[in-house]
Amino acid sequence: MKIYDLVVVGGGPAGIFAAIYAAKKNMSVAIIEKKNNIGKKILVAGSGKCNITHQGGINYFFNRYGDHGKFLKNALYNYKPENLIDFIESRGLKMQTLENGKIFPETMKSTDVLNLLINELKKLRVDIFTNSKVVSAEKESEIFKIKTDNQTFCGKNLLISTGGKSYPATGSEGDGYKLARMFGHGIEVPRPALTTVYVHDYPYADLSGISFRNVKIELYREDRKLKEHHGDVLLTHTNLSGPGIIDFSRYFMKGDTLYINFIGKELEVVSEELIEISAKNGKQNLKKFISGYNIPERFLKKLFKLLNIKEDTKLGEFSKSDRLLLINRLTRHEFIISRLGNFDEAMATAGGVSLKEVNQKTMESKLVQGLYFAGELLDIDGDTGGFNIQAACSMGVLAAKSLKLN
Repeated sequence: MKIYDLVVVGGGPAGIFAAIYAAKKNMSVAIIEKKNNIGKKILVAGSGKCNITHQGGINYFFNRYGDHGKFLKNALYNYKPENLIDFIESRGLKMQTLENGKIFPETMKSTDVLNLLINELKKLRVDIFTNSKVVSAEKESEIFKIKTDNQTFCGKNLLISTGGKSYPATGSEGDGYKLARMFGHGIEVPRPALTTVYVHDYPYADLSGISFRNVKIELYREDRKLKEHHGDVLLTHTNLSGPGIIDFSRYFMKGDTLYINFIGKELEVVSEELIEISAKNGKQNLKKFISGYNIPERFLKKLFKLLNIKEDTKLGEFSKSDRLLLINRLTRHEFIISRLGNFDEAMATAGGVSLKEVNQKTMESKLVQGLYFAGELLDIDGDTGGFNIQAACSMGVLAAKSLKLN
């Protein structure tokens, strides 16, 4: 039976880049993928357009992975966004940066990126085994034995890069957690990340498509403020969405309270401004005054209706109780989370293989020599915008460069 220098379980971005860079070291490499083709996650990235990374310096990247950005320090310094871009462009596919900082291939086709990577794997003679689900893995006499539902593979090193549980249709169904446990690794409870949020008594179903730019979002749990975030918020037919909500969602739990400031000024400031204008021009129309805070008209009309406030009310006739009620909804709108979008809706997975048991300088297990982890399988998740694919590729390359042959 052939003994590979490296066996990779999981043909996503992390596994593909690990395989490529290991093969560049003249190592024999096999990728085992349970789906009918590798790279399924790449195909769905950026809604099929492949948002592969993001512009910005390394320090900017560290702040885009929640509380775990420091773990990626070595991986990202070793394989920076510009290295990933150069890799792709040097093989004939130009990249472009859009206004929001996201980086895509100029063709805006994920298939072009995947085909480029598959061609590279073929050129480097990496063996790819698809439709092969790994059912068990163990290490015997310095050799890893990986059993699939149809054959057994042997390797001097093993990389597990099966992804988390988001986008299960791509093959990420949590299989890697079982394999990690077979080697004694602990798993932080996986949960949906980069997902929309459902709230109790959501009142804005008829305002789908209205968005607010760079608003303040506060997260409270049991009446205690946990975190604060700024970002764009989108109202949909059923829930709260937009980058500001999605990126922040890694910290959310059912029952938490979100307070959203839709206008960028605090309650006290707006209240003082309203009182001041009322004193000067009490006949001014309430709607005209509030519209000065650049609030979408449909949203403002909805608020007036919900609060039973007449929009043509004169400022001088606006009661204190109604004033506080309206301003509170604009500056500190309360939403109580009923649930998060499930793994079918989530773009990433929070939780996973404990980072305490993985060497961040090499991606090697601290428990089993020759065992490596990379990608979303680990307890790390990035913001939207290409940060997760960049992290996966960087971790895969670092693992490959750290490989040792017994």
